[in-house]
Amino acid sequence: MKVYPECIPCYIKQVYNILKFIDADRELSLKVLRECSRFVAENLNPDESPGHNATYIHRLFKKIVGVNDPFKPLKDKYTDIALRWEPEIEKTFYEPAEDKLDIAVRLAAVGNIIDFGIPRESDKKENETFEPSSFDLTEEVKTILHQRFAYYDKEIFERFIVAGKTVLYVADNAGEIVFDKFLLRYLKERGMKIVFAVRGGPILNDATIEDALKSGIDKIADELITTGGDFIGIDFAYAGKEFKEAWNKAHVIISKGQANIETLEIINDRDIFFILKAKCNAMAEELRCDKGELIFLYNKHLIEMKSEDSDV
Repeated sequence: MKVYPECIPCYIKQVYNILKFIDADRELSLKVLRECSRFVAENLNPDESPGHNATYIHRLFKKIVGVNDPFKPLKDKYTDIALRWEPEIEKTFYEPAEDKLDIAVRLAAVGNIIDFGIPRESDKKENETFEPSSFDLTEEVKTILHQRFAYYDKEIFERFIVAGKTVLYVADNAGEIVFDKFLLRYLKERGMKIVFAVRGGPILNDATIEDALKSGIDKIADELITTGGDFIGIDFAYAGKEFKEAWNKAHVIISKGQANIETLEIINDRDIFFILKAKCNAMAEELRCDKGELIFLYNKHLIEMKSEDSDV
């Protein structure tokens, strides 16, 4: 996926919102916004993915501000919230389900919809601490369990559930990964080996090793690895050796979130299943769906769909 015009104001708006989140003063805010705007004007590569370019913008942000992980307090907070809800979600939704794979996939999608930790300016009211708006998690889950998926390649995915084979699970956000545990457990109970990959360093609210350990992922996964750096999405020019080896050995790959699909959508020599919500018009256009729709999509299905579109 390449940069869309609407990505440009999104980059700057996201930086502005983080500055508000950390209560940066006027002088620092102007400095950061000017430098990030200069990067967009002079160095942005429109032929790379939105996440690729955002990586350099947020690295620039961290360098100027001097805060390596500005989202850490929020990541910890929402990981704690998700962990508190986990037993009730399991008891209320997962355990009674006749089709546990269906529920596990939907719960994984729930996490991506909540998108813990990304602040919006509108969430801050005067004289209040800046943090995401509150939500009723039970109601969120109920809504998602009945929400339509634009693509739902569950039957194809079932063919890849083979005891003794390895799943590489490429994670997205902290907090969200607690809801990935249901799908991880399901696959583990069917004899599959789980390799769980998180970012190699703090970037936005993406999960790191610290977040995975706090979430209890290490108690389910056979192996916990990183993608190799603080890179948004997966770019194999920057991925670590450990991740590349896991990628090549995996029987099947599950990719969570929008940034990962931006960089993996054109790969056709591996079997990849994407789980996400189309959170912006650019992604919706890429996936030929409506903004806000849920996705559980086999990459060969996506490639075939795009090929048919190009032939028209």
